[in-house]
Amino acid sequence: MDLFNDFINWEKVLQPILIQYRNKKHPLNYQNLYQLIVMVILSAQDSDENINKIAPNFFQTFPDLKSLSESKIEKIIP
Repeated sequence: MDLFNDFINWEKVLQPILIQYRNKKHPLNYQNLYQLIVMVILSAQDSDENINKIAPNFFQTFPDLKSLSESKIEKIIP
């Protein structure tokens, strides 16, 4: 039993944030969940603007998680 989560109505707690940002466009230009996850990780190291610039080539080379997971680190970080 997780007492912390049992007593918090997360839907209610997050509702103001969801309302505030519901019509906002995300600053990262992603097309699916895989791209969003990778881009969010990369954006911790660089600006969203630069991640949006490098993402098309990155996702052309690594179009899905399988291709990324099977690659060698030298191909990801030259």
